[in-house]
Amino acid sequence: MTDITKLMRSHLVKVNTYHGVDPSEELARSAGIRPEDVIRLNANENPYGAPDAVKTALRNLDVHLYPDPEQRRLRARLAEYTGQPIERVMAGAGGDEIIDLLFRLFTEPGQSLIDCEPTFGMYAFCARVAGAKIIMVPRQDDWSIDIDRVLGVIDPDTRLIFLASPNNPTGNLLSEEEARALLDTGLILTVDETYYEFCGKTLCHLLDEYENLVVLRSFSKWAGIAGLRVGYCIASETMIGHLMDIKQPYNINAAAEAAAIAALENHEEVLERARVLIEQRKRLESTLDGLDGVSYYPSEGNFLLCRFEGRTARDVYEGLGRHGIFVRLFEKDRLEDSLRISAGTPEQTDRVIEAITEVLSSPG
Repeated sequence: MTDITKLMRSHLVKVNTYHGVDPSEELARSAGIRPEDVIRLNANENPYGAPDAVKTALRNLDVHLYPDPEQRRLRARLAEYTGQPIERVMAGAGGDEIIDLLFRLFTEPGQSLIDCEPTFGMYAFCARVAGAKIIMVPRQDDWSIDIDRVLGVIDPDTRLIFLASPNNPTGNLLSEEEARALLDTGLILTVDETYYEFCGKTLCHLLDEYENLVVLRSFSKWAGIAGLRVGYCIASETMIGHLMDIKQPYNINAAAEAAAIAALENHEEVLERARVLIEQRKRLESTLDGLDGVSYYPSEGNFLLCRFEGRTARDVYEGLGRHGIFVRLFEKDRLEDSLRISAGTPEQTDRVIEAITEVLSSPG
């Protein structure tokens, strides 16, 4: 039989892939509980789900028609919401598609991305798929960017820098001073503001000065429509024009477009839910302050990166899983003693507090 791998692009024959979270049914099976008893605090999803206006919009779809390839209605709503000209915004099938498009637009095999671990794994994953080289500059002990080291590794093949603000999973922000230092290099700097609605802090105002800035955002976390995969970017008119040229014509399906527009039209209601999640994150912080053997890093997102002493993060992860609570486990060197816990509803926070107290008080 033909060995089809010989016809593949060599760097894609074996890829270090990105592993997302398992569905609730699989999580329930692993814990021996019912799917309806699963509390998903492992993906920073909005546990309140989509607002009623989104559900209504989804019921009234003409699904036999192609969506608008120019995204006119959605981009107009995004322009209103962001305060940016319509020529500066474009939607993607999740922020992930826009990350992929940026690699397609700016890198050739062998050219490089600067990435700063720990951070969102899709930047490095998309680089691997594109055949780009990854220059890893670890974050400092307080999770800030080591600007001097980043500037020191730039070479003629460097094209892109990706930085999340707030950073996932550490929760800290990229400062304007740091952003300016990187933008002044002339490289394409993408600031991933997926968690903007939880902190209200943005670097969009720098777009008036820098054509090499891309601000990336998502509907997955704040708007409760992660399953429909809608993200967007804000960038210069030139940048958006080129991204629109190379995206798939119908990249935003009709359901995703209708849901995103409805969320934007009802954004105050949706943002109120985001505010509740921040209150629950702060409530969890207060509880952890009183427990021995656990600490957390200050966060501007809807999650906490928690660090454990005297027991492994996997032990705590499995202990919470026995209570039906699933959080994000990291097994890389600097995060091997850490778990990321998403903010949930007040009732979910009750269960998390009860479970984590019990797990930490049990023999290690």
